[in-house]
Amino acid sequence: MTARSLRHRIAATCAAALAAVAVAQAPQAGAQERNLVIFGDSVIADPNAPQWLNGKLGLDPRGSSGVDKWCPQSPTSWGRQAAAKLGLSPWDYSCTGTTTISQGPQLYTQIDRALNDGGLNANTARVIISTGFNDTYNNDGRPDADVRRDFVNYMIPQINRIRAAAPNARIQFVGYPKITAGDRVCLFHIAPNSSDWTPFAQVERWENQAQWMQVDAARATGTEFLDLKPSTWDNNMCSPDNQRMWAGLVDFYGGPGNLPIHVNQRGHDHVSDVIAAS
Repeated sequence: MTARSLRHRIAATCAAALAAVAVAQAPQAGAQERNLVIFGDSVIADPNAPQWLNGKLGLDPRGSSGVDKWCPQSPTSWGRQAAAKLGLSPWDYSCTGTTTISQGPQLYTQIDRALNDGGLNANTARVIISTGFNDTYNNDGRPDADVRRDFVNYMIPQINRIRAAAPNARIQFVGYPKITAGDRVCLFHIAPNSSDWTPFAQVERWENQAQWMQVDAARATGTEFLDLKPSTWDNNMCSPDNQRMWAGLVDFYGGPGNLPIHVNQRGHDHVSDVIAAS
């Protein structure tokens, strides 16, 4: 064998070995981990107040808190906790102020981002959506039936987009935990187990309206509705300090939480358990 043919033989052997390694590694390199994709408003995003304010004022170096850019989120929100409990990677697009049929940051832009990022794919195991409340008071004065209809009509094409990109995913509308105690809200918890009991029937109406909007959307799209009311009925804004899952406006005794008039950490822990068990 000449030196030239020996060099050719060595080169061919090396090329074959490299090709074999590439083939062996290709499936692993190309595989995407199973994930859980999160869409929704501030109740699920759960940023802390300084994060939220810095985003709104453009003081965060990552950019503004526009739903189509970046939004501050809690690492212990119910979406991210549920992902961890299910052994899934969280892809979180939730954002404060999210709306559908109202003016404001639109839910569909969260889905745009997920599609552009590849977050929605064949390995997406679960998609959770928590939104609608911001569309209740923003449509105050309109008949409930019209608002519910418009919400459904908005959600149908969005669910179709999600399903087309993530055909193997379970898609769940995750409802809101119980907020009001009948027609009362409890805004000020400034002494142990003591609060105002303020009549505010409109909040009860918005809460019920948001619930039925999500139920309607799940039925119309053949997805799931995860009802949180039964397991949080006694954990509303007026519940005792050691049970409360929805914080008041000023709440010194309900336990850790990020935003006023939102779900506290006890609530996020509970909802993540409900999602993981569903």
